[in-house]
Amino acid sequence: MLDKRTRLAPMTVERCAADLRAVLDEQCTAYGAPLFPYLFYARHPPYFRAAHAMWAALQEQATRVPGALRALVNRRVAWWNRCEYCQDAHAAKGSRLGLPAEKIEALGEYAGSTLFTEAEKVALEYADAVTDTSRDVDDALFRRLQQHYDDDTIAELTMIIAWQNASSRLNHAFRIPSQGFWKR
Repeated sequence: MLDKRTRLAPMTVERCAADLRAVLDEQCTAYGAPLFPYLFYARHPPYFRAAHAMWAALQEQATRVPGALRALVNRRVAWWNRCEYCQDAHAAKGSRLGLPAEKIEALGEYAGSTLFTEAEKVALEYADAVTDTSRDVDDALFRRLQQHYDDDTIAELTMIIAWQNASSRLNHAFRIPSQGFWKR
């Protein structure tokens, strides 16, 4: 059971406000179950609503960063933050978007891999630099990023990375496990 594996017990759907239950019901229809993190977000309904809106803004409504790159960047950030749930969810999303398993599995060695384009490599290096708090996004890295992406795309990419950091750190702190979406 989920609450035996996590640091806090998840909320039950029945205890949630009607608008939260509606979102959880949509998730059940789409994924077969509520998404685990939302059962914890429901402990603070304003956060649940904000997280749901932020997810839509930076994942579903993002138009500049291609979906496959979003999945790679999000999985990479989740790896840094040791978020089992997010690594699984973003691998599954990438797979649905056409990323081959070989590329998803090679993410840890992206810098030396021929599976990744130079644009993907610099975006992933940027995600590493933003996520690893002991590093800095130096001017040379930022200039290389600008060789591949315009300012609005860089802004969107940075927001995606920042949100994934917050999300995966929260999930890791609660020890929210994978839902087994990838390689079912």
